[in-house]
Amino acid sequence: MPRKAFVADLQNAIGTSVSARVSNIQAGGEDGTFTFTYTSLGSNAQQVTIQGLVPDVSEYPSEHQYLIYSTSENVPLFVDEVLEAVSGSVARTNLATMLIKVSRALDQAELGFSADDDMDIVEEEVDYSDAETEYLEAPGAWSPRSPEHGSTERGFTTKGKKTSRDDPSVTSFRSRVRSDLRVAKEAGFKVGHLGPLLDHGEDSFVSVSCRIAKLGISDEAMQAWHLDRRQYLIFLIHYTEGYKPLEYLVAKEASHGLGTIEMRVGVSYRYKPTLTQAIAAFSQISKNEGNSSLGHSAASSTTQQDKPQSHDGFDGLFISRPLNELVNKRLVILLKSRLDLGIGWGGAEKFYNDCQGRTLTDEDALDLEYWQESPPKTSNVLPERVLSDHLKDRNVNSIWVSFPLLGMQFVLRHLVRCTEFCLVCHCKVEADFEALKPYVCSKPLCLYQYMSLGFGPSIEYEILSQPYVVDLLVSFCYLSAKGGRLNDFPVGMGLTVPPLRDDIASNGIAPMDPSTSFRGKTRPGMPAQGVYGTSTVSQPNTLVETQSLYVEASKEPHKVSFNRAKMEILFPETTLNNPLRVGDWILLELSGTLVEDRRIHSRVIETVYFPSVRLASPVVQLHGSHASLMQPFGTTSMQPKPLVLTPAATPPTSSLIQGSFTIYNQQFDDLNEGAKRASICAVLETLPSVKQMREYLSSRKQSLDLEGWVDRISPAARGVLRWIIASNRSCIVQLDGGSDNQTEGLGPVRKPEQRVQGMGQWMQFRFAQGAPDKEQRFVNSVRDATERLRLEYPTIFAWHGSPLENWHSIVREGLHYKVSAHGRSYGHGCYHAMDAGTSLGYSSVNSGVIGWQQSHLKISSAIALNEIVNAPDEFRSKTPFLVVAQLDWIQTRYLFVKCNTGGTISKQDSITAQVYEQDPKYTPTGDTHEKIVVPITAVSKSRRPSIRSIKHGNKKTKLQNFEDEGAHQHAEDDAASVATDPEDISVLLSDTEEAGKNVADFSKTDFLPGELDHATLPLLDPPVYATPSASKQIQKLIMSTLEIQKTVPAHDLGWYINCELISNVYQWIVELHSFNANLPLAKDLKTKGLKSVVLEMRFGPDFPHSPPFVRIIRPRFLSFMAGGGGHVTAGGALCMELLTGTGWTPVSSIESLLFQVRFAMSSTDPRPARLEPGPVRDYSVGEAVEAFVRACKTHGWAVPKDFHAFNTSARGSFNY
Repeated sequence: MPRKAFVADLQNAIGTSVSARVSNIQAGGEDGTFTFTYTSLGSNAQQVTIQGLVPDVSEYPSEHQYLIYSTSENVPLFVDEVLEAVSGSVARTNLATMLIKVSRALDQAELGFSADDDMDIVEEEVDYSDAETEYLEAPGAWSPRSPEHGSTERGFTTKGKKTSRDDPSVTSFRSRVRSDLRVAKEAGFKVGHLGPLLDHGEDSFVSVSCRIAKLGISDEAMQAWHLDRRQYLIFLIHYTEGYKPLEYLVAKEASHGLGTIEMRVGVSYRYKPTLTQAIAAFSQISKNEGNSSLGHSAASSTTQQDKPQSHDGFDGLFISRPLNELVNKRLVILLKSRLDLGIGWGGAEKFYNDCQGRTLTDEDALDLEYWQESPPKTSNVLPERVLSDHLKDRNVNSIWVSFPLLGMQFVLRHLVRCTEFCLVCHCKVEADFEALKPYVCSKPLCLYQYMSLGFGPSIEYEILSQPYVVDLLVSFCYLSAKGGRLNDFPVGMGLTVPPLRDDIASNGIAPMDPSTSFRGKTRPGMPAQGVYGTSTVSQPNTLVETQSLYVEASKEPHKVSFNRAKMEILFPETTLNNPLRVGDWILLELSGTLVEDRRIHSRVIETVYFPSVRLASPVVQLHGSHASLMQPFGTTSMQPKPLVLTPAATPPTSSLIQGSFTIYNQQFDDLNEGAKRASICAVLETLPSVKQMREYLSSRKQSLDLEGWVDRISPAARGVLRWIIASNRSCIVQLDGGSDNQTEGLGPVRKPEQRVQGMGQWMQFRFAQGAPDKEQRFVNSVRDATERLRLEYPTIFAWHGSPLENWHSIVREGLHYKVSAHGRSYGHGCYHAMDAGTSLGYSSVNSGVIGWQQSHLKISSAIALNEIVNAPDEFRSKTPFLVVAQLDWIQTRYLFVKCNTGGTISKQDSITAQVYEQDPKYTPTGDTHEKIVVPITAVSKSRRPSIRSIKHGNKKTKLQNFEDEGAHQHAEDDAASVATDPEDISVLLSDTEEAGKNVADFSKTDFLPGELDHATLPLLDPPVYATPSASKQIQKLIMSTLEIQKTVPAHDLGWYINCELISNVYQWIVELHSFNANLPLAKDLKTKGLKSVVLEMRFGPDFPHSPPFVRIIRPRFLSFMAGGGGHVTAGGALCMELLTGTGWTPVSSIESLLFQVRFAMSSTDPRPARLEPGPVRDYSVGEAVEAFVRACKTHGWAVPKDFHAFNTSARGSFNY
């Protein structure tokens, strides 16, 4: 038994000393995990905690792998390097052998020995305890002493033999890996790796990533999808048996299922995860597809929404689960179809959905539609990297295709364009509109999986990140059902609810008669306390209280006695069969008790001692003034108190309460519409508050899932909650939060600068109603009216009020005028008012409907602020109301909610320097009749006007010029890219096996060394600050750098250093050459008769702890503001974080630095580098120093501490 062998080996290791520096060996919290402490050598010994994992214990001890990593902080650099390198060599060894090998490898690295030194140990020296003797002596059992077993040796390994790195097969393998990764790099993505990738090491990782800001996702979509433009989208591949090229995967994996690779999609503020994060992403114990990290990230983001996250976690996306399932189950199969049939992504996806499960023969004719690719709906705004297709775009002479690049392009297709695809079957959604959030197609199975099986958005994520939005949606749904306006229902989800009383099952809650509504007044028979007080129903069969809805529909309720103290129900002695099972939910109705205790819902947790049945802490369904008692008996906590299971004994008669119960066995789909409304109300009345659910999720350390709260939330309540959240396709952004003391609120103030000024006592939500296509129709309408009517102010803002029970449908369907609630005296259309007070008269609740009692918001009214095309003469009416019949002329921008929260929600206006200038003739007024101020963020960036000075109050405010802002934003996003780690550069660059055959080969480039006239270069003054430590380090660098230059072909290397021009090791002259001929920079160089870009690299006294100063000498480039790019400042310095005190690390190599400088200069995003027109000129030293300091200040980067040493050649002094 493999697991028994692993446990025995672990217990033996715990009880014995396998190494002098390995101690504190312990079993981990999960199967196959363990930890130990390594104590370093020397007088300053440091203890490092190391964690190990056997991913598949069933393979132990003959075919298993180890994942080994450190969990300590501030560990020596060599520790992580050794653990990463040794993981492959200890595979298929027993636990004790592995510990000894790891200890010896760490010892050798600390003492300065090469990593290639022999690590072999004699396994016979390992003493095995009697704990494993029984297993080892079993017939056929594996033994470390058996001749069939041999531990793998260091170096490139295959099963059963050791292969030299000089072997041609190894060289070919490495060339292929580098080729695949280089292609992804050249396509504009960042490439990273973890583990012994080039050594064909098992458990290697490859990451391909791109910054979110470069994907063409709109700001509205980023908010809806909870993305940050500073994050990287990462496609992570785990090679469990070493790197496998596309041909292998298509030949093997497509037929037999994935076994040698796994894939994950996530986001991070770094371009690749750490080894620990990568291991965790693929761990079998992580069952929530990233929900754990995702949820905690969301929880933290509620307190630091607008601040850069301090951690570099690898977090899930809002659609991580469907994306991960898509790439793991279909990507390789789709690629096989594409290669076999020569079709595109769309054709392969359609072919998969049409033909899965069928065996095709050669005679089967394929429809031509598989070869017809339909362009994306947003192809005119998406960047090239999102639309690129490596299979179509690759060079016809290329024989290799990069799987990592194709996988990343496939991920981009289904993330950036996620609203075009069904989240379940992943087919194209053919609909008249495109939602701002992804949804599902109309297939019943897809709808069922989306709602019932959790394929849709994570409701837990929404609760953690936008709790007030969830509260708002639940409140609107409850009010709509209570008011008889709810017409869409959670059918097809298999919900079971308590049976309804016969008359309610027949009638339920009938639709509201719009003619009976009152404008902001109390109806006859309804008290004036508001929607959260008690209510009196004056008209029968119109609104029905849910207090007495339930009796068993098919049979009499089960009569029982209830022991409140023990939470037990006792059946009569005549009851022979137990109708209950563990996990059933029941509705228990008691007699002779207080009204707040009379009706409880509970889950069955124990039936062994029938006729006594144990129940979980009860959930009380309450109404009206008793709402505050909506919690389990005897506790104020969200967590039910644990109960000790003991055999039931008949309690004293005085402690028993008589009652009856019904089981949740009524199929919701079988109810009529009125009964469905009543059931939804009753189920929501058992749901905890959003605050309680958020506290529960925040307290969870592993699985962030409400399904774990089994004793508090019934499956019916959880299903209705999922339907409410998942079926909402609008994007409502929470702007406000809790009060400063954070004791009552659900979160801090979120985005006060986006609030409309002049509505301070109202809670505000930014309302991105509808879909991109609806927004585009609105933009087209604005543009048409502006040109046709020559409008100075293209749009106006106006208020729209509607009763609370209407808002559930408004947020889903948008504004329309199918139903008239208040008459249409001024024509058919959507009615608007310029004064908020007018719309308020239409916005309160109707007919005594009380709201959802668990709501923290306790909404009493709601109004919307809509943006409308400024063509009042073409409205149906413009006085006293604005009646707009053209629905494409209206876009809802804000939702204002009046809350009865007692001051626990902070609603703060923040004066912003960017406001939207409104038409003086049509400027809306707030509830105080003062003109409101609308922030510029209310409209999309594409429509924001140029700079103008306007006056509001006593202050003048300037409007931001959008084009300048956009250009600056693109520059910042590009410049803020995280520097590539040296080891990832070396994987792409250090191809010494092939380079050795091409010593100093300049045959494939027009660059010729030795032509640069050193005397013509304006240089920094010679350094006077030389230090022994820096000099020694730089001398080593120049030798290794020149050695690389000798062995790598010039056209591949792209840079050249003339050793004859180095008169001082602190000052290097570097020429960048052999740029891609298609780059505008290469064409400009050729036009001017130049073969290279000349750089000066100056090392400071603190090197290698501070970066070198790198500047361009000649030629001069076009500045970014003049239309240039390539990370070159106006003074010739390089605008790269890597070259600052913030981004530099002492382990950065010169070859990787030059590679990244050249790569940045070759970048075409957002614009390519260009040379300035006219004759060739040089940059001066002073302007380069000044430009570098200015760039650091602009981006918040630290100027290197020793940068003052470079000021000696610059005119004047600079403060930094």
